[in-house]
Amino acid sequence: MEKKLSCSHMQGCELFVQFALNPALEIWKKHYCEAQYEGCARYKMSRKGSAVPLTLLPNGKQINAIRSDVEFGTTAMLNCIGKRRLRMAKSLILTGVDINASNVEGTTPLMAAVEAGVDDIVELFLEHKADTSLSNMHGETALDLAIAVKNEYLISLLQKHQVN
Repeated sequence: MEKKLSCSHMQGCELFVQFALNPALEIWKKHYCEAQYEGCARYKMSRKGSAVPLTLLPNGKQINAIRSDVEFGTTAMLNCIGKRRLRMAKSLILTGVDINASNVEGTTPLMAAVEAGVDDIVELFLEHKADTSLSNMHGETALDLAIAVKNEYLISLLQKHQVN
């Protein structure tokens, strides 16, 4: 069976930030980005050299939801964690992004950084008093996630910063 190539525009697609916020969107990624990308409205606009709005879904529908500053800040922070950009994370903190805000699953930037194994960003969040007691929709804290990924350094670091 012949495997199709992935979309050539995956690398710079801003929609991937949305995938980080909502794992349910993985279905879009698998269908459009990794298989039927020729049918993706975003891909078609990119091929024409047109600017692709973040509100355009792969099926051509527009998202009309108004997002808060907190949601934009959380999205930006999760994006910089995914790209391992410490300087960007520092800049976002300086601009006032709430490091304790969470996505729809209750994942905070600290939890995301722990899961991604981005030690320097975890250290940054802890220096800026990220709340280690927060839990996601599964009841897991950042420490629980560090234990799950078996990152001994982060386990030790998070234990030192736990609220008693």
